[in-house]
Amino acid sequence: MKATRTINKIRYGRKSGPMTAYIYHDNLTELNPFVLWDHFDANGIKEETGLDFHGHSGIEAFSYPVTGTLHHTDSCGCSVTMRTGDIQVMTTGRGVIHKDTMQPLGGRAESFALWTALPAGDQEMAEAASQYTSTDSLPQVEEMDATTKVLIGQYKDATSPLTSSIPVTYLDIMIAPYGGWYWEPDEQQVSGFVYLRSGSVYIGANQLYPQQMGILNPSALPIHIKTSRKGARLFLVLGQPLDQPLLCSGGSVHSNEENLHQGNDTICALMESQAVHQPT
Repeated sequence: MKATRTINKIRYGRKSGPMTAYIYHDNLTELNPFVLWDHFDANGIKEETGLDFHGHSGIEAFSYPVTGTLHHTDSCGCSVTMRTGDIQVMTTGRGVIHKDTMQPLGGRAESFALWTALPAGDQEMAEAASQYTSTDSLPQVEEMDATTKVLIGQYKDATSPLTSSIPVTYLDIMIAPYGGWYWEPDEQQVSGFVYLRSGSVYIGANQLYPQQMGILNPSALPIHIKTSRKGARLFLVLGQPLDQPLLCSGGSVHSNEENLHQGNDTICALMESQAVHQPT
C-alpha cells in the first residue's frame, strides 16, 4: 500500500474561558502559512457573546460558525449575519477593524477561526476586503463512508466559491463508523493539520480524540484517515508554506517590522475613526 502522511505531534490547546488556541506566538512558524487556529465553544449561555471592534493586518481570516449565529461587521463595509455552516473570509492587508458577536443556539455558541499569513509584497499591504457565502453554496462530496464539505480550495471535482490569497484547502469532514477517507491533495500543500471535533480517528499509528490537533509531517504524500466503532467529524487544513519571515504583534502578522508598524498605524486610525462615529 502507498505510504501516507503521518502525525508529527499532537497539540491539546491552551484554554482561556470559552476559547482554546492551538497556534501560539512561540511556535508561529511551525505550521507556516497558518498562524492561528482557535476553537470557540460557549455552553449554557442565553445572550450573545463576542468581541467589540479590534484590528488586524497582514493576515487572512476564515470564520466558520458551527452552532449558533455569528454577526460580523468590519471597516471594509461588510456587515453580515452568518448562520450555522456559513463562512466568511476577511483579507486584512494593510489593516482592518471588525466586530464579531455570536448568538447561541439552544444555549451553545461554537465557531472556528483560521488565519494564514499573507504573501510578502503587494498582497501583504493591499486594501482590506471581505467575502462571504452561505452553507447552501458550499459544495459537499458524498462518498461511501464520508461526506466532505469544501470550505476553501478544492476536493476532487468540488471547488469552493470563495478564494484565498495563497493555496489553501479547508475541509469539514464527517466519517461513518468503521469508515475511511483517502485523498491525494495538491503536492505543493505540504503543511497542515487535522482537528477533531467529535468521535475518534486513526492517522497512521496515532489516534486523535476530540479537541486535539494532529500536526501532519510536512509531505506531499496522500492522507488516509480511519474510524473504528465511533464515527467522527473533523477538519483538514492544508497549505503551501510561505518563504518569508513571520513577525507577530497582537492580531497582526507581517514579513518585516516596517509593515508591522504601518499596519498598527492603520488600525489605530480606524479605531479612532470608529470612536468618533460611535453613538454617545
